[in-house]
Amino acid sequence: MSIRKSIQFQEIESAIGSIASQIAAAHGSTPNLVLAAIANGGIVLTKILGKILAEKHGIKTHSAIIDISFHRDDIGVNPIAKEVESTELIHDPEESTIILVDDVIFTGRSIRAAMAEVHAIGRPRKIELAALIDRGNRLLPIQADYIGIEEPTSTEEKVVVELDSDELIKSCIDILST
Repeated sequence: MSIRKSIQFQEIESAIGSIASQIAAAHGSTPNLVLAAIANGGIVLTKILGKILAEKHGIKTHSAIIDISFHRDDIGVNPIAKEVESTELIHDPEESTIILVDDVIFTGRSIRAAMAEVHAIGRPRKIELAALIDRGNRLLPIQADYIGIEEPTSTEEKVVVELDSDELIKSCIDILST
């Protein structure tokens, strides 16, 4: 595979800042706001967003990790990884607004699985979705509420996201084509 496009840290930093600003505008006074990382792609992005929301916007959030392994509808094609993150909802989901966070939104299947996992634990007040990059090609009627970068891709292309929560300058997104 060859790199069709490479997105560098300046655009990534701007996109993450935009997502944080959108969330702050929508949830400046929302109690029990939970940023729930979809393992594994959303974990670093969730840390970065939580830090920006606290430091730049004064918004306190709870964090969580959602493991979708057992709710995937493609488990026969993509077996469960040997190392599985356990779902950790730190705050009571019944009283929460949960923002699912993932690095890439593609077909919508991972998001469907994440919602199934959340609902297996409880029924939150509201669920929203934030994605760093929306590559299109949805197979389910699922759309992100907060998007950093829209980059249409073909179904054959691969999007590789490398985020560094300590040094964003080391982050990049590569779109690989055959």
